Amino acid sequence: MTPAQETRRFLATGDHDQLSAAWPGRNRFEQICKASNALKRALVLEVIRRAQGRHLGSLPLGFDRSQYTRDKVSPMVRGLFPAREHQIMLTLFENSLIFVAHDNVEQVLNQIAYLETAWQVANLYLGSLGLPGLDGKPAGLVGLSEETTFFVSMAYFEEKDPFADYVAHEAAHVFHNWKRDQAGLHHTRKSEFLLTIDFRKRELFAFACEAYSRILEQAKCPADRRRLHADYAAKWLPACDGVDRIELADILAEAVAARNGWKRILQRCSPPKHPQFTYPNALP
Repeated sequence: MTPAQETRRFLATGDHDQLSAAWPGRNRFEQICKASNALKRALVLEVIRRAQGRHLGSLPLGFDRSQYTRDKVSPMVRGLFPAREHQIMLTLFENSLIFVAHDNVEQVLNQIAYLETAWQVANLYLGSLGLPGLDGKPAGLVGLSEETTFFVSMAYFEEKDPFADYVAHEAAHVFHNWKRDQAGLHHTRKSEFLLTIDFRKRELFAFACEAYSRILEQAKCPADRRRLHADYAAKWLPACDGVDRIELADILAEAVAARNGWKRILQRCSPPKHPQFTYPNALP
C-alpha cells in the first residue's frame, strides 16, 4: 500500500498497519513516527471538514472540570476503597475527564497517544453533532476511556435518560483497567488492578456504577432509592450486548437496599471464588 491508500483505509475504518511499512524512513521507528503524524493530521482535517458549520455549545466560562470530576467519582471512591487510599484515588481522577467540543477537538485528537483511540474520539465528536461516524455508520458513542483518561462529548449535557452518566460509567472502567502500582498504591500478585472485576462483567460493573451513582444523586432517603430502582428496572435498563439486564436490575436491587451499595456491586461483579481442590481420600 502507499501512504495515500493507508490514510484512506485509516479514515474509513480506524485500521492501520502497525509497522507503517508504507512510509519511508531510515528505520522502523522513523516510519512509525511519520505514519502516526500523517494519519493524525489527516484525521483532524477530515473531522474539521465534516463538522464545518455545526457545533454544540462549549463548557460554561469558569467551569471547573477537576471539581466536577471529583464530585462525580467521590462517592464511588469512598464506597469502594479504604480511607487511606481515598486521596490518592481522587488525585488520580482530577485531570482524567476531557469534554470534546468544537473549540478543543483538534488539540484533543493531536494529544491522544493511540491512533485507534483518536479515531474513536473523532467519531464520538461527530456523533455529538448528529453526523455519522467516519465509517458512515451512526455514531451514538458519548463516552470512552483510555487508561485513566475518559473522553466525553458535549452531548453528555443533553442526555434525557435520568440514569445515564457517562462520566461515572467511564470512571468505573478505569478501576479495572489501571494497575495499583501505577497509581502508587500497595499491590500484590492477587490485587494487581485497582479493583478485581470479572472480565466477563466489566461492562455490567460500569452500568451498575453508573445507574447507582445517579440513584444516589437523586434520592433523599431509602424509600427514594427503592422507587428510583423500580423505575430504572421497568423503563431504563440499557440494551447492550454482553450485559444481562435481569442481573443488572438484581445487582442494583441489592445495592439500594444495602448500607454500602458500592460494595454489593463489587461483590456481584468480582471473579468467582473457586474452592481449593482437595484430593480424594486414598483407597484403603
